[in-house]
Amino acid sequence: MAINKNSTGYTITFSVVLVCICGALLAFLATQLKPFQNANIANEKRQFILSAAGFASLDSLKKLQKSDIEKMFSESVTSNVYDFEGSPIQGEDAFLIDIVKEFKATKNEPKIRRYPVFTCVNESDTSYVIPMAGNGLWGPVWGFAALGSDQNTITGIVFDHKSETPGLGAKITDQSFVDMFTSTTKTVMKGDKYMGLKVVKGGLKEPNHEVDAIAGATITSNGVSAMLKSAFKPYMKAWDKIK
Repeated sequence: MAINKNSTGYTITFSVVLVCICGALLAFLATQLKPFQNANIANEKRQFILSAAGFASLDSLKKLQKSDIEKMFSESVTSNVYDFEGSPIQGEDAFLIDIVKEFKATKNEPKIRRYPVFTCVNESDTSYVIPMAGNGLWGPVWGFAALGSDQNTITGIVFDHKSETPGLGAKITDQSFVDMFTSTTKTVMKGDKYMGLKVVKGGLKEPNHEVDAIAGATITSNGVSAMLKSAFKPYMKAWDKIK
């Protein structure tokens, strides 16, 4: 019996078979590529941490082989995880904590959040890199901020985002924005008082704790400011446990 290729039944059957084949192929490819994707994500995270800690610029680190990044990281970086009160959490791998997912899962409950910190030794200098996450205009924003050996002064910082507007909110990754955190002294404490950092419009009232907002990117700037305002506080309670 000849198949009527112009019939509705044939069209539906052909479409279903084609969708199933394509779906199976895509699922297979996703499974096969997942380890490579995870390796790339881990490599990028190491680059961010090393860049914030002053080992090299992010652009320079991106030119290195993954094996070189991994070697540099393993030789120079150790990590711990703390709770909101600054107490160490045993059995947690700081590197495996996805800070964006952690932020989303505990957005309304920061007291149950896990707080990773990466201790980086670059020649004779020690810095403490703190990951953080928040909300931008169109999606999550995140960053890695390095505090110097005094556990107070910002010595390096990098930011990234998922979908901020090019030329506006996406400027949080620009060197001109990043440099404002280190071109003059920025600290998270004012004496014994916790200040955090802020991104502000209309001039700096507390120059040691503020940077200028990005023009035309108010919501993104506010999101980064909220992230920076609270991100350091749990660590201020933990430093005596790190020393």
